[in-house]
Amino acid sequence: MSLPSPAASGPAAPATAAVGAAEWDLLTDRVRWSAEVFRLLGRDPGLGPLTLDQLPARLPEQDRPALRRMMTDALVHGRTPAGTLRILCPDGPQLLVHCAGLPLLDEDGQVTALRMLLRAV
Repeated sequence: MSLPSPAASGPAAPATAAVGAAEWDLLTDRVRWSAEVFRLLGRDPGLGPLTLDQLPARLPEQDRPALRRMMTDALVHGRTPAGTLRILCPDGPQLLVHCAGLPLLDEDGQVTALRMLLRAV
């Protein structure tokens, strides 16, 4: 899955213009992130993307219930998750990120993957 990068006025787009795409495949445990997601979440691409189990550690404790609700809506109920969460960046500041997702269903209606778009706000 690829997502066009937002237009930049110079060598790098400002963080507030960053939009990234991520996919977690529940059947193969494969996780794919665009370069923008690594930048948004302050993660070194050499470390690879975070699994859904690892993702809550990047949020303040008070935002974790909202993430759990979004994941339950998507993975258990097959609903489209959306919300805004604070991300703990390794260098200290928090970044506000809007997340919107799409659960992918098989022919029996079971969720097989989750695709998310993340955008700094």
